[in-house]
Amino acid sequence: MLELRQLSKGYQQPDGYLSVLNNVSGELASGKSVALLGESGSGKSTLLHLIAGLDQPDSGELLINQQSMSQATRKQWDTLRRTQLSLVFQDFHLIPTLTVADNIRLQARLAGRLDEAFIAQLIERLGLGDKLKQLPDALSGGQQQRVAIARALAHRPALVLADEPTGNLDEQTAKQVMTLFLDCVKSANSSLLMVTHSPTMAQYLDQQWHLANGCLAIAGTDREADRHV
Repeated sequence: MLELRQLSKGYQQPDGYLSVLNNVSGELASGKSVALLGESGSGKSTLLHLIAGLDQPDSGELLINQQSMSQATRKQWDTLRRTQLSLVFQDFHLIPTLTVADNIRLQARLAGRLDEAFIAQLIERLGLGDKLKQLPDALSGGQQQRVAIARALAHRPALVLADEPTGNLDEQTAKQVMTLFLDCVKSANSSLLMVTHSPTMAQYLDQQWHLANGCLAIAGTDREADRHV
């Protein structure tokens, strides 16, 4: 589903060139999940932006669904983000003037994949059935994040990119939201790459990628028998 081949990225600074990622390689299989961990400034956001097509690598190759995106045009990236990718952010980014129901359906409408039966399943799983007519400001932080998750998964994207999706939630709510999130990702048959600072949240996922000094180390978890990398 996702393959990184020796991706490198840096930025020109007033005092010289700053290398952020150095020959980063990794693979995420279809339907699997990975937690991207690392200290602040380790390059997690840079790598996420490269995978989302919000920035371009200096060298290396990025493949999504076996399609090389390293030299993709803006139009190709726009189409991919609309139809095959979804992003979940720490700050929710819901549209305040739209109801919960309209926020959830927004990306599915844009992608031309409005499956009302599947959306109804997401709404039920995420416990949002009694919130559909409300505006986002009337919801708690945990409820808003559940709306954002439903919106991101409504069109069944091939790949979900999440940037600290539980970072603004208290510990108990974060665990509840993470459990629901992974359940819904599985039901959509999507792959998930999640940036997190929390080793606790990372343990919920199939693999852990650790970024340090611009390099990537990959480790499996013990959540499933006989898993190895």
